Amino acid sequence: MISEIFKCRKYGSFNLVKNDSNRVGNPKSKCKDCGFSGVIKTKRLDESTKSKLANAYQERSSLRGVGRIFGISHQTVLT
Repeated sequence: MISEIFKCRKYGSFNLVKNDSNRVGNPKSKCKDCGFSGVIKTKRLDESTKSKLANAYQERSSLRGVGRIFGISHQTVLT
């Protein structure tokens, strides 16, 4: 069994406790050091992934093809 160790997105501390879940069902955590409360592991794309998506799409690949390669929906490729 593999357990993940999360750290606070704002402060970088590992001193987290579980704090309910959002309406989608993703678990929220609260940092005891800075007081940040929210989803620690988001599904947002970082800037490097966005640039890779743009480059792949400019290589004349289809939206659905790029989505399959990166494991995201073709509507997300448009954004």
